[in-house]
This record gives sequence, structure tokens and C-alpha cells, in this order.
Amino acid sequence: MAAQPRVFQARLELFPELRGYAEHCCMEVGFERAATDRLVLVLEELFANTVEHGYPQAAGTAGDRPVWLTLTPAMGRVEVVYEDAGPAYDPFTKAATPDYSGPVDSWQIGGLGVALVVRLGRNLRYDRQEGRNRIRFAILAAAPGA
Repeated sequence: MAAQPRVFQARLELFPELRGYAEHCCMEVGFERAATDRLVLVLEELFANTVEHGYPQAAGTAGDRPVWLTLTPAMGRVEVVYEDAGPAYDPFTKAATPDYSGPVDSWQIGGLGVALVVRLGRNLRYDRQEGRNRIRFAILAAAPGA
């Protein structure tokens, strides 16, 4: 049976609800704290980007716009589907992921959160369905590169 999405309001002060759901899911599948922290960090970046860029009015009192989160435990990982109904935006395009390989003073402003998501997530995919940005990825129980 497929996991059902949970719906959260896109307001920064409500992120602890989403974090609690993610932590609970990780605890149920026996993730170590470091793996749980990786998932929470990626979700925090996506959530903050949704609030600040996808639903900019949500930063104020109009934060009742939804974020959908589906977490599906699998062998050695948690499969994640993160969705919002902001304007279409693929964060994994070349234009959205700046090059941070040079000296720090050469880095452009913005995009570091996307780079973090790319580094910590696995099998990242973006698509737009039914008026929603849909980001799919997995967080491994073992540290990347382990």
C-alpha cells in the first residue's frame, strides 16, 4: 500500500510539525540520528524555499498554502515526495545549481540550499503534475559515500 501524503501549512513557524513527522518516520525504520538529520536538513531547505520563493505571501499571515510530504520507508532508505503548488520551478536545472567549486569569494548568492539537497539526496527527480512542483528523492540510512 502506497504511503499517503501529509499536508502542512507553508509557514516557517510551522516547520517543527513537518520535522516531527519526518523524525517519527525515521525512528520507526531505525534510522540513526545522522540519517534523520540529513532528511530534516533537506526538508528544511525545501520548505524554506517554498515559503520564501514559491509562496512569498506565506511569510506573512497568508501562510495557509499547502506543502505535501510523502515519506515511504524502504530497505536502507526513506523515499520522499515533496510537493508545493508554487510557480513551476525545477531546482535541478543547470541554471538553478550554481558552481561552488571555486574560491568562496567567487560564489554567486543563492542556490546553496539546492546544492545541499543534491549532495544529501539520492535519485533526485523533478516534475510538474496537477499544478504542483514534485520533487522525489531518497535519503539513505548510511552516510553518502559510506
